[in-house]
Amino acid sequence: DFYIKRGINKANTGDIESAIIDYNKAIEINPNSADAYYNRAYDKAKAGNLEGAITDYSKSIEIAPKDADAYFHRGNAKKALKQYKSAIIDYNNAITINPKYRDAYYNRGNTKLHLKQFLQSIEDYSKVIIINPNYTDAYYNRGFAKSELEDYSSAINDYNMVIKLNGKYADAYYNRGHIKYSSLDYEGAIKDYTETIKLNPSHKHAYINRGIAKDRLLDHKGACLDWEQGYRLGAQRAKKWLNDECNAKVDQ
Repeated sequence: DFYIKRGINKANTGDIESAIIDYNKAIEINPNSADAYYNRAYDKAKAGNLEGAITDYSKSIEIAPKDADAYFHRGNAKKALKQYKSAIIDYNNAITINPKYRDAYYNRGNTKLHLKQFLQSIEDYSKVIIINPNYTDAYYNRGFAKSELEDYSSAINDYNMVIKLNGKYADAYYNRGHIKYSSLDYEGAIKDYTETIKLNPSHKHAYINRGIAKDRLLDHKGACLDWEQGYRLGAQRAKKWLNDECNAKVDQ
């Protein structure tokens, strides 16, 4: 226990290497210490040794099979290694042990997004929102999944909720702008892209897309100004438009 506690204290100060040495000592003294394996795994993951972390979490689970956190964090390590299906199994086990494990639902939803399992991810984000109705990122990601399924009206409702909870969430404005553009609401899209740019002035894609929306409304000058700014920020696709439609002679 002394070595484990000292290891945790060292890790909290950023000295991961010394912390792991203490966990090693704890395991030498007691090879059946689930806590020692768990904390060593956690710090290995922090240091980028994900494979080593998975091995230690597995040993911790072998000793303490009802530890929901060990399954959760092993799932996170697997997710980071793009072992998505195996990660989902770990999140399933964490949720079986603790049916109110909010972060396990959230991360399982994120993992399902990677697998393009949009309906299943929506179910997980909805579970998160039931547990915590103010979980902004769950609304945001659920909105994204809904938009991928072309459930645009419901996606906008989720982005509206994100903005209500956090009016500075630039990507919520940006994604909502996309949906409005797809629905031919060009003025609404321009307003959302403008809000995105206010919050994140270096958002090159917001400039590009606002320019496209302005062009749809025959604001050719405004479109060219936006494409020019987007190009300055690194959006190479604006180069052809500037040359062909704005007579800007960019990088000929």
